[in-house]
Amino acid sequence: MNLRRIWVTAASLYFLAAALTIHLTSNGRDIAALWPANAILVAMLLADRRQRWKTVLSAGLVGNIAANLVTRGSFIGPILYGVSNIMEIAMVVSLLRCDLRQDNILQSTGSTLRFLLVAGIVAPSVSGVLGAFTAHWVFGEPFAKSFVDWLASDALGLLVFTPFFLAVFRGDFVTWFNSRTWVQRLEAIALLAFSGAVSYYVFFVVRQPMLFLLFPPLMLVTFRTGRIGTKAAVMLVAIVGSIATMQGYGPVVVLTPIPSDQVHILQAFLAVMLLTCLPVAAEVTARVRLVERLDQHNREMTNQAMTDALTGVRNRAGFYSAARALLPNASEGLVSLIAIDFDHFKAINDRWGHQIGDRALQHVTDILKANTRPWDVICRLGGDEFVVLLPDSDIDAAMAVAERFQAGLRTAPFMVDHSTATTVSLSMGVVSSLPSEDCTRLYGRADLALYAAKNAGRNQIRAATA
Repeated sequence: MNLRRIWVTAASLYFLAAALTIHLTSNGRDIAALWPANAILVAMLLADRRQRWKTVLSAGLVGNIAANLVTRGSFIGPILYGVSNIMEIAMVVSLLRCDLRQDNILQSTGSTLRFLLVAGIVAPSVSGVLGAFTAHWVFGEPFAKSFVDWLASDALGLLVFTPFFLAVFRGDFVTWFNSRTWVQRLEAIALLAFSGAVSYYVFFVVRQPMLFLLFPPLMLVTFRTGRIGTKAAVMLVAIVGSIATMQGYGPVVVLTPIPSDQVHILQAFLAVMLLTCLPVAAEVTARVRLVERLDQHNREMTNQAMTDALTGVRNRAGFYSAARALLPNASEGLVSLIAIDFDHFKAINDRWGHQIGDRALQHVTDILKANTRPWDVICRLGGDEFVVLLPDSDIDAAMAVAERFQAGLRTAPFMVDHSTATTVSLSMGVVSSLPSEDCTRLYGRADLALYAAKNAGRNQIRAATA
């Protein structure tokens, strides 16, 4: 996205959010009850790896001034409000960028607490001084009340909307959606719809103050979808609650007829909701990540336990694991095994040393890989012994593969050094599975065929009989 498009996007989004918020939650003179516009620019800057500060902040300043001019009808006030908000945005982004890698806002309890401190207290308190001064000097509003209103409005706007917009700009919602099954996607949509329905019921339908009804669906969303769902659900409740309260509906209006007190009660409720949901979402996310790391560690350890360190193919344990998984589901004669012995391998070690011997084993492994399919299983059982497990291959196909091994070694001799080459050969025994045959017996018959090949003079291929 070029700079002009970024500037237009930032200015337009800020203007729309600011104008709509002032219109719905302010009388045109006092501080708005909830201020999500700053969260849009904070999210844009946190999501932008190039940190195009001048472009985004200048767009936000213009959008802020334009929105205040349209809704408040003053000139000096909008400029000062704009400077206050831009200062707040820059402070939040600077402090959160110090140690956050990309989007870590809700990935752990510590990062969540830091986010709550920076966006919920520090930055709004600093910008609130100039904002309250503007409200008092330009519009005649009480300084102390304006400061408290600014702090609550901006803090809640940042805390509620920054995680949501950051996830939008980074594509986290799309990534999460694409990584889930259709059942999980439908569940997430249903849970968010349920949260929205409960929010509408609590704020627009029920006549009694029943805010506690909102917490069960929020917790359900948190535990079932993690921080991604929490971001959307919290924002949804905040929007529904703010609109209802400003229009004279809902439990907050029942508690007091005074508009300013209604705003403060709503802000207090949203603060409690955030302090409840965000740490829980962070802890759930941290536990999920811990489980994922443990699962990955277990897979790595299992893979290491079944992998030959020198050649990178499976070891003896890996062979038996693959064979036990394959044989019970295979049709008779459609699993074949090639038992392989490196001819005169000891002579290579004795003549050139063990390092050259290791390279010779790797060379043989490369030949085996080059002449097998991706789903065939190559194993080094130890020393100079290999086996190749061939799914969906009868005895004739397996014999053809063994012949390709020999041909590959003839055309690609092993280079001891840049001027010395030697030809290596393999003795091989080939078998095909019998009905109800387990891997131990299959390997035993292949081993007998291998001994027959070695007794025939080595560099031979022998097929086993039942």
